[in-house]
Amino acid sequence: MAKKNAALSVEANGKRRYISVPAGRAKDLHNYLRSNKVRSAPPEPAYTGYDNIELAQDIDVGGVQALLNNWS
Repeated sequence: MAKKNAALSVEANGKRRYISVPAGRAKDLHNYLRSNKVRSAPPEPAYTGYDNIELAQDIDVGGVQALLNNWS
C-alpha cells in the first residue's frame, strides 16, 4: 500500500491553491493541516476517488508542502 503522503502536493489553478488527496484520507489530512495552523476548507468530493482541500490564497506553499512531505 502506498504511503499517505505519496505524490501529495499543493496544486495551483490561478489564485486557487488546493491539495487533491485520496478520499479516504482527506479528513485526516485536513485535521493534520489545521493542527499545524494551516487555514483550509473542509475536504470537498471531486467524484474521482479524490477530495480537494482548498487552501487560503495567501498560504505559504513551501511550508504546506513541507507538512505534506512529513505527514505519515
